[in-house]
Amino acid sequence: MKPLEKEANWTLQKALQENLITEEDTAVIFQSWNQLEVYLTHLKEAFPANTLHAIAIKTNPHPKVLKKISDLGFGLEAASMEEVQLAIDAGVEFSKIIFDSPVKTKQEIDFCNQHLPGIRLNVNSLEELNRIPKNPSFTLGIRINPMIETGAPDIFHVSSDESKFGVPITEKNQILDAIIRFPVTQLHVHAGSHMTEIAAAIQAVKTIVELAIEANNTLELNGIKRKITALDIGGGLPPEQLEESKQSYMQQYALGIVKNCPNISNFTLITEFGQWCYFYTGYAFSRVEYTLIRGEKKVLFIHLGADYLMRDAYVKPRDVSFLTFSNNGVLKTAKASHYDIAGPLCFAGDYVTKNQLLQGPEEGDWLALINTGSNSIGLWSRHCSRMIPKVVGCDMNNQSLEILSERFSPFV
Repeated sequence: MKPLEKEANWTLQKALQENLITEEDTAVIFQSWNQLEVYLTHLKEAFPANTLHAIAIKTNPHPKVLKKISDLGFGLEAASMEEVQLAIDAGVEFSKIIFDSPVKTKQEIDFCNQHLPGIRLNVNSLEELNRIPKNPSFTLGIRINPMIETGAPDIFHVSSDESKFGVPITEKNQILDAIIRFPVTQLHVHAGSHMTEIAAAIQAVKTIVELAIEANNTLELNGIKRKITALDIGGGLPPEQLEESKQSYMQQYALGIVKNCPNISNFTLITEFGQWCYFYTGYAFSRVEYTLIRGEKKVLFIHLGADYLMRDAYVKPRDVSFLTFSNNGVLKTAKASHYDIAGPLCFAGDYVTKNQLLQGPEEGDWLALINTGSNSIGLWSRHCSRMIPKVVGCDMNNQSLEILSERFSPFV
């Protein structure tokens, strides 16, 4: 069994023994503190020491999870003013908060200037620079569209010429002019999510390193002492299972950046990884409500579906694995057969996956959904107004569980 599967096996029995799961809990979400720390440590060690890692809030916005990340010394990346407030509540230093919303209002920018000195604010367009105070208290950056194909799926590709994100690198002269006229000291690039072409992702970083060097030369030629001092390279690598004997994609990416961008050491480096950090650190359990035959199909009905795994239901199922447990938490080893796993929502597309091998599930059993730590509770759907399940933190190293939040209605 893989680390998270072993933990889930232990966790369910522990939670049942400690009565953390009640009759009301048709589903429970778990956050592995140990695996989260493994991934955060791996990320930190892969990059140069002067890197600020700001973990994307949208990927898992649970306040207790954000507090844990803050306590470990990491920053947070906010895609809205509401997420900025979550970062503040988590105790993150303002200088470690990245504010990246593409639709920042004048009032939000003014609030950052008056109350959040040191926050790092990336504008999404050159037009947005006209909303920036003359001498802002925050670090000002520009998001650049590198116009590079990174292998990201179309729905997550943000580097086309029609992308809503960033200023196209083809407008380099206008960008350099804006850097002269406005107090810009940071450049930002995020070429796409779930990028599979590491070489292309590295090339996107190289693009803004070269732009930063040219900008600094231009500033010096114009007698301006201000410089580009920080490069925010975003996130976007797909999640991966870490193996001690194998170099990770994250390590390949970081080493490739250092090798291909030798001047990057002259800048503070910033990352914004989210899904990569979270995916293999979370799991959930649902009670099995029904096992039915529909035509030639066996259908398993559970209490988590497109409400919890919206991205998987609407786009493409990710690497979620499944284990079946008896109602008292014992892993089942019966002969496996194929099931379609149906969620609880009232629409035809609500299937977690289809044709999945499962070991003898029965009414009242528990189905574990392993590898659901990212873009799950953060994308919780209010369709059918179902309750958000209880969330529990698991520290298997210390043999402890803690309730992070009780089940609640998203409308309350």
